[in-house]
Amino acid sequence: MPKFFIKKEDIKGNSVTITGTDATHIAKVLRTEVGETLTLCDGCGTDFYATVTALSKDSVSLAIKETLPCTAEPKISVTLFQGIPKQGKMDYIIEKCTELGISRIVPVSTKRSVVKIDDKKSETKKLERWRKIAAESVKQCGRGTIPEVTDVMTVAQAIEMSASLDLTLAAYECERETTFRSALLGKSPESVGIFIGPEGGLDDSEVKMFKEANITTVTLGKRILRTETAGHTVLTAVMYEFNELE
Repeated sequence: MPKFFIKKEDIKGNSVTITGTDATHIAKVLRTEVGETLTLCDGCGTDFYATVTALSKDSVSLAIKETLPCTAEPKISVTLFQGIPKQGKMDYIIEKCTELGISRIVPVSTKRSVVKIDDKKSETKKLERWRKIAAESVKQCGRGTIPEVTDVMTVAQAIEMSASLDLTLAAYECERETTFRSALLGKSPESVGIFIGPEGGLDDSEVKMFKEANITTVTLGKRILRTETAGHTVLTAVMYEFNELE
């Protein structure tokens, strides 16, 4: 059943009206008829099952019949602190991590980031695209909450944010002792943070900052993963370890 996102303020009693491109998609692409049921979501974890009551070329009116919490959201909250990669890779990272249940994605400007976002106009443009990708990915996978894509942060700012999480780890290709799995064993966190470096990896000074902040560096195994592979690989492992793939 197709899912469409609405704002809470769009709901008037038990009625809601959808306009814009979603209305066009419902009417012309899906060829929906009066009396059919659609799933609506407020983007905050609540689903609404609603029946179409009227259709036009630019608006769809619906009557809400049932309100339920979305069951597709994981109980554990995961934040990905992603070193900004080369052009286009961040789009892929956001799309796949959204599908797998990420709660928040933090673009991090690291020493070895090839792409430097130095002006506000460029940052705003990239953030608009990244947030749109997250919203579209949520529709595709049936989730009930759109992951937050924060403003670009420095490593120091990201570390400060991570202090509020129950467990934060940093994937580091030079780590030889602590495996990702061993860092999770025996833990029962409600929130997890993961730092992933850009194509060139993490700088020694950044690793030192992690250790000073009691952030554990971990190895992801004997193979070096690309930055666009590492994030959703680690996220999948977290979801599996804490029974979110059942």
